[in-house]
Amino acid sequence: MFEAINRPRIEKKPWMNDVHMELVTADTLDRVVDECIAAGTYGFDIETEGLDNRVFKSEDGTPYTVHKIVGYCLASSETRGFYIPVRHAKDGEFSEANVPLRLVIPALQRLVASPAKAIFHNGKFDHEFLQHEVHGGLGECDNPDAWEDTFVLAYMRNTRERNKGLKFLSKRELDREMIELDDLFNKDEIKAHGKNFARLDPTWEPVVWYATSDAVCTLALYKVLGPQVVGKDANGRPV
Repeated sequence: MFEAINRPRIEKKPWMNDVHMELVTADTLDRVVDECIAAGTYGFDIETEGLDNRVFKSEDGTPYTVHKIVGYCLASSETRGFYIPVRHAKDGEFSEANVPLRLVIPALQRLVASPAKAIFHNGKFDHEFLQHEVHGGLGECDNPDAWEDTFVLAYMRNTRERNKGLKFLSKRELDREMIELDDLFNKDEIKAHGKNFARLDPTWEPVVWYATSDAVCTLALYKVLGPQVVGKDANGRPV
């Protein structure tokens, strides 16, 4: 109750009222993966403890990133988003909403091995975490036919455009203003622990809004940028 009282007040963005935003459970995990596979293309994003994706090796040679994945964000369409929490914990107490990684990793491995194409935004950040997840990696993402990156597409469309961030492009191209990460934390929390997504309660609705919007907006942005860039030469002519 004390934690809820001290949470920031966050208003749901109007466009989110037309989007299905779901917190995934162990019981719904396979259904969500099946839906993404059936869609043929799906948005894929991750939430992490922080931005440090440097890779080191443990004593037994197992590679790992400094910060860990907190949750996986998927979208089967521009209006259907899902958040899979896996490492939410605060002060040593793990959230009961976390879905066990022993279930999540095989399900996601099945997804990335399917013919469906993953759509990332700035995937080079996500790929380090995904490949070096200590409970099971999702491959090296070295098959260019298996994924696209809207950050790269934005660069290809206009190399001189400076701001290629998802939130900026989402607002301009999709008319979808997204929630800022800073909005989820009060100042005392940031001062004490930084902006660690793991410390947020995944059952708090704004956490689900934030996480799922990353995936649905990435996929929606691909629907805009893809036709403008893919299959065209430097002058925008079909090849």
